[in-house]
Amino acid sequence: MKKQLLICMGVLGLTACGGGDDAIYEIVDPSSKASFFSYDIATAKAGDDLTKKTYQVDKDKNFIVNYSQAPKLQTEATRNFLTKDELSQISPPQNTTGAYWVGDNAIFNDTVLEYEPYNFGNKTPFKLSYQLKKIDLSGQEIADYLDYFYTQAQRSTKVGDTTLGLIKSLTVATTDKFPNNSVCWQKQVQLSTQDYIEFYPTQALDHVSTNSTVLGAGTWQNAGWTVYQPSDTQNLADTRVLYQNKEYWGFAHAQKEVNDAQPNSVLACDFFNDTAFKSVDKVLNKVF
Repeated sequence: MKKQLLICMGVLGLTACGGGDDAIYEIVDPSSKASFFSYDIATAKAGDDLTKKTYQVDKDKNFIVNYSQAPKLQTEATRNFLTKDELSQISPPQNTTGAYWVGDNAIFNDTVLEYEPYNFGNKTPFKLSYQLKKIDLSGQEIADYLDYFYTQAQRSTKVGDTTLGLIKSLTVATTDKFPNNSVCWQKQVQLSTQDYIEFYPTQALDHVSTNSTVLGAGTWQNAGWTVYQPSDTQNLADTRVLYQNKEYWGFAHAQKEVNDAQPNSVLACDFFNDTAFKSVDKVLNKVF
């Protein structure tokens, strides 16, 4: 598998691979062999294509992510890691179809998504696990998920008022229901083998003010980091990393994090099977 990938890695401080050319990115096809699907909601803009993600755990337990267009902002393909033992300085490798090799030794089933990030290194073991809740969507209103999509879009500083208004109108106007055999999975608990910081060397993330309350600070692998009080209303980076006289922003994570419980009226889905994804995509295509 490794020999088949075109290793294209961006070192910290250098331009990321890919060059922003969307021509190499394939249309996400729900009928493909991929196991599950999702969206990058943070950069949604009415009239533009919504970035769709196809996830697959292949027979060799490699965790592969394919994007419908060049990945942007906070997403798996642009993510680096910092722990007390290691600083990752490469990006996940990419093949000619635009698929990214995000992890090794991966497992995906109805209760867990687990993998070792490919671009972390080999000094110490590092594993990410997400405890999942499987939800049978058959017969449920698609508008119930659109409400969740809308609240996620609201938290992004990149989604404008016009786009938010159009998404909101879909939640009112849509009467379609999910067909039989529609399934989604909700992330409930995130586990890791070490405390870590995810940061984005090639992305200019909007972030909290450096005048915000400091929750913690330290130095790992010659990289100084400061964790600030997170925003209550927006998805702003809350952790600053200073390395080799350059500033990066991201998010700090403990070894166990429990996602906020959603009200029963909110259908929170993080991943879909192909049947559910097709149904949601048909509705969202009215805006994107």
